[in-house]
Amino acid sequence: MREGIKTEETIKLNNANLIIGLNGWGNAGEVSTFSVKYLADKLQAKTFGEIPPEPFHNYLIQRPMVSIEEGVIKAYIPPRNDLYYVRKKKINTNLVLLLGYEPHINWPKFVEAVLTVAEETGVQRIYTLGGYLADIPPETETPVSASTNNRKLISELKKARVELTSYHGPTSVYSALLWKAKEKKIDVISLWCAVPLYHNTRYPKAAYTILEKITQLTGLKLDLNDLKEKSDSFKATFEKEDMNQPQLRSLMENLRSGRPSKDPSYID
Repeated sequence: MREGIKTEETIKLNNANLIIGLNGWGNAGEVSTFSVKYLADKLQAKTFGEIPPEPFHNYLIQRPMVSIEEGVIKAYIPPRNDLYYVRKKKINTNLVLLLGYEPHINWPKFVEAVLTVAEETGVQRIYTLGGYLADIPPETETPVSASTNNRKLISELKKARVELTSYHGPTSVYSALLWKAKEKKIDVISLWCAVPLYHNTRYPKAAYTILEKITQLTGLKLDLNDLKEKSDSFKATFEKEDMNQPQLRSLMENLRSGRPSKDPSYID
């Protein structure tokens, strides 16, 4: 095991894209993790290693999971940062996927491990996926914003119709990756999708929207119709709840009219 990386086999791909989904600060609506898990499942990605959690995670913040049946422990599962790869001609691009948790500590070493994986597997570009809460009603087109460490990629982002991020404030490990990868001349694009602030569970519409952008930017050939159906079904279910919950209905009316919520305590 190299420092910060454990692999079961050596993977070398041609002109691959690394797509990262991490649980934590930037995972509103589970956009980050659900999107990457969807890709792994849909494309039947194969695991080839992990970035072990011990140097990067505080177990008091992200506790391991345990399974106990009739007094006997059956499983003990710590947080995992799993690495996958996809090598299929029919999808038009090779992929490396990282699905896990944003590190609590030692960001520089975590970023170094990610960049080592990228270099060793033949990754030419890295995409990070994130979700953030915003004051938008469910019927509004879900906006996607982006930042990059290479100004030459701005024209691609504009062509894909993503907003260019302007932001000053606290950040995620994705920004550390953007910055460090610039030194190694590895291009990174960080995509962020808005999630309605009243959602504290998985939001399929955002995952569908951000993966649409991924297919445009990478050339990935992928049928997203099943995810679109999940999104539409979720919207229909939510609209029924909207009608039956006065507080939620009031919040929706305020958002649609552009007024702030009168009851911010409703938001978890």
